[in-house]
Amino acid sequence: MKKYLLILLALFPVFSQSQTKFNFLDKFAVVNYTNIDTANVETKEMVNVWTSYLKSRLYGWLKKNDTLGAGYWNNEERKLTTFPDQMCFLYPWLYYFPTTILNIEPCGDGFFRILNSNTEADSNGIVDTKAIYYVLIKKINNEYKLFNYFYHEKDQLNAFTMGMIRFYYPQSYHFSDLKARKLIRFQDSLSRLFDLPLHEKLDYVVDSDNASLIRHFGCIYLKTFYTNKSGQYWKENHTLLSSFDENDQHEMVHYFTSARFTDYIHFFDEGIATYLGGSLGHDLSWHIAKLNNYFNRAGADTANIMNHPRIGRETQPFYVTGGIIMKYAVDNYGFQKALKLLSYSEEHHTPEEVIEKELGIPKAELNAFFLKYITKHKLDKN
Repeated sequence: MKKYLLILLALFPVFSQSQTKFNFLDKFAVVNYTNIDTANVETKEMVNVWTSYLKSRLYGWLKKNDTLGAGYWNNEERKLTTFPDQMCFLYPWLYYFPTTILNIEPCGDGFFRILNSNTEADSNGIVDTKAIYYVLIKKINNEYKLFNYFYHEKDQLNAFTMGMIRFYYPQSYHFSDLKARKLIRFQDSLSRLFDLPLHEKLDYVVDSDNASLIRHFGCIYLKTFYTNKSGQYWKENHTLLSSFDENDQHEMVHYFTSARFTDYIHFFDEGIATYLGGSLGHDLSWHIAKLNNYFNRAGADTANIMNHPRIGRETQPFYVTGGIIMKYAVDNYGFQKALKLLSYSEEHHTPEEVIEKELGIPKAELNAFFLKYITKHKLDKN
């Protein structure tokens, strides 16, 4: 699918001269006419609004304009952010896979919910489902507008404000004031560390597991949320999601890196978040010990630790090696060096060249550095 999109990009100048309604994108928005009666005028209008928006998203990608299609959304949510579609935050590449509109049904208070499935088929015709989810639509001033599922859902949740954070959680969730206060203290310490005063309110949506968490955003299934627990930070509308608890420090670090830097290398971003806030419920030391145990196994591949595939469900070597680099930078040069690493643009620099320039570790010796650090750390822990 991505290859197909690149072909579209290459042909875009031709399309843009000969077509004004980007009909060549029709195959990315398919309607299940068995369940959806487009002979009904209102239903047809809802389908047209949603499919037009989907094609606008792709057209905006080709034009390098992420705000195309924003006009299809309601004014309330548009006032909160320049780009209101929360599904794009949950799964940024979702709409680049074909969307099949499965059903449209009323859900109260004038709202309808549109059920969608995004899939990709390989060369053998085997279908990989990326997501199954709802988006809301409602007629406002005689015109249908799109709404995020959470717009309606959040009224069903408990809301509690502590410090600069507004927590949302379901009635059945046992909210911990103690953990929330720990997060507030951690947020205050990061504010001083990053030299960023707290001016903006942060929404924090928490639930007991990923399946429950993503349901608040209309998701029945989402391939990117493949573990039982995880977190995510949405820079565009200052929202943090977590299925761990009220004290997801990893995602809170992302709040500050995103506020301090507009373009950064994600290796360093995930590294500083793992160093300061742990990852998937465990601190950096735990993950280093797990890597050490794994690489000590007979036949373990240690040729490219930084880009080694995920180990189990908890340990991502990309995050852990990033955490090692940021810890090494802070231990040897101070926190300002960590900020310096984060100041480099991902568009113009690679992690390896920045590490060599700022920390003096040659690219050719970086893998050996990681292997030695992991082994030494384990010995130090013992």
